[in-house]
Amino acid sequence: MLYLSEINNEYITVGEITFNENMESVFSDEEIQWDQIVSIQFSASKEDLLIKLQSKEEIIIPDDTSGLVTLLFYAPASLINDQLLDDLKKIKEDLQDCPVCGNQSIWNNQCHVCHVEKEEFFHDEQTQMDAKIKELQLSLFATFDKDESIDWEFVNEPKFKRIDNWKILVSEAEVLDYSKNNTWNQKF
Repeated sequence: MLYLSEINNEYITVGEITFNENMESVFSDEEIQWDQIVSIQFSASKEDLLIKLQSKEEIIIPDDTSGLVTLLFYAPASLINDQLLDDLKKIKEDLQDCPVCGNQSIWNNQCHVCHVEKEEFFHDEQTQMDAKIKELQLSLFATFDKDESIDWEFVNEPKFKRIDNWKILVSEAEVLDYSKNNTWNQKF
């Protein structure tokens, strides 16, 4: 499975998850500088994003890969041809609000900032939806060490529009309690 783990003005990090003989996850990351990329375009079916490198290597990123929209928003203007520009305009028109992280960043039913799937929080009843959003925010803001402070701002992705009336539904005490019970003892 392919993933995008770091996207900024200098490079993107493309990774792949494979499994070893013991069925343990193996992660391999490759940092790709923007100036190593020759072209970016969607496939004819629009199901994949094709990235061609100077080395002649081609990376195929499925359209449901979390972070794909962020990658496109960070792509240098020199890589944006007319067709990709049209595709980007359409994507921007289709973006929906994510009540979990507060960005207008849901495309193809996935948030491209906090990486939640829309069906994870969408329910017919508002009270059910609020409870699920709160649960997802606990996970989103969790710390991994008792001495780590909560980073309330890390979801402020400058390439996406912020939702004006978005609110964090969890308190510091709730995040710390959740972290203590779920993430502080995890081994990575």
